[in-house]
Amino acid sequence: MEKKTTLLQFTLNYGAILGIVSVIFSLILYITGFMPVNIKRIVLISLIGLAITIVFVSAGMKGYRDKVLGGTITYKQALLVGVMIVVFSTILTSFYNLIFNLYIDPEYNSKVIEASKNWTYDWMNNIGAPEGQIEDTMERYDKQLENSTPLKTFFQSLYMSAIFGFILSLIIAAFTKKNRNPVA
Repeated sequence: MEKKTTLLQFTLNYGAILGIVSVIFSLILYITGFMPVNIKRIVLISLIGLAITIVFVSAGMKGYRDKVLGGTITYKQALLVGVMIVVFSTILTSFYNLIFNLYIDPEYNSKVIEASKNWTYDWMNNIGAPEGQIEDTMERYDKQLENSTPLKTFFQSLYMSAIFGFILSLIIAAFTKKNRNPVA
């Protein structure tokens, strides 16, 4: 007798794998010293993270459709699979980030904000931005630095990733859905 895989088990597995891959990507960036301090780096890191997420959410939706549901899946079911994968992944990566920011390198966020502040200052000076605008921007960085705590970062990560994952799942589900053939 074959054991049936539940939605929870299936999405938990894919979410855990996505979370582990995301943590490994984050560790590689940290070990190599690659910090998101300018526009190019932020875009590059975001695109790689987006690609990783798309691959695992798509694979999870298609796998659930083909292996568990026998080749068909509604838009609603695909959306649910995608959201659950992202939620499980987000929980894992958010706890990793919390542990990282509390114990591994508590100064990392400060270093990134300070490096970003320095890069922005140089960039604004080079383009000839007015001194008042530069000062306002530097004050915003200082406020961001003052307000940055590991717990606040944890909750922001959960919140933003859930929204992002829902939107991404909405799009991927449209391409993954496969209704039953009404003729068959």
